[in-house]
Amino acid sequence: MAELGLDLKQARIVDPKDSPLRESYIQELFRLRQRRGVTLVEARTLIEERNIFASMMLHMGDADALVAGVTQHFPDTIRPALQIVRMREGLHKVAGCYPMVTRKGDLFFLADTSVNVDPTAEDLVEIALCTAEEARRFNVVPRVAMLSFSSFGSTKHPSCDKVRKAVELLHKADPTLIVDGEIMADTAVSPRYWSRPIPSAR
Repeated sequence: MAELGLDLKQARIVDPKDSPLRESYIQELFRLRQRRGVTLVEARTLIEERNIFASMMLHMGDADALVAGVTQHFPDTIRPALQIVRMREGLHKVAGCYPMVTRKGDLFFLADTSVNVDPTAEDLVEIALCTAEEARRFNVVPRVAMLSFSSFGSTKHPSCDKVRKAVELLHKADPTLIVDGEIMADTAVSPRYWSRPIPSAR
């Protein structure tokens, strides 16, 4: 992990097959999934899958984060998290969020580009608020662009109307959040656009 600047000399390697955590994880996995058809025997087999074991580590408080997906299809990667880690209380939708660092060092957070096919305006508000919260965890002041194939009414379409509604709802949900849209992606990342002040409400 030298290319990421990470020192893993103190990292602890855990093997699901012989971990002392194994039995407690099996019992908890069975408790969580027995109403979804998982038997105790099946739980003993499932726990050997790395994503499931790692999700159990998160669920039980034995890990802070989980990195997965390099060698698996996306649905197989996210399914254990949905089944075991679950959503934070108060949220209604799971969403994907991808931090992206450009060669210039700019940091963008892209959401939701992987989970929800046709989110409602209310869903978009929740996704935007959660993504802004994530940006703040990285000491980034969020400036939210609600993307569409239209910029500020240039195309008349229900999808664009939905994004415009989401922007209005966002202004009400968090008046301190800098947010604008609907806007096309190329305009949203243009330094010329972001260098100008954005109105707090439309």
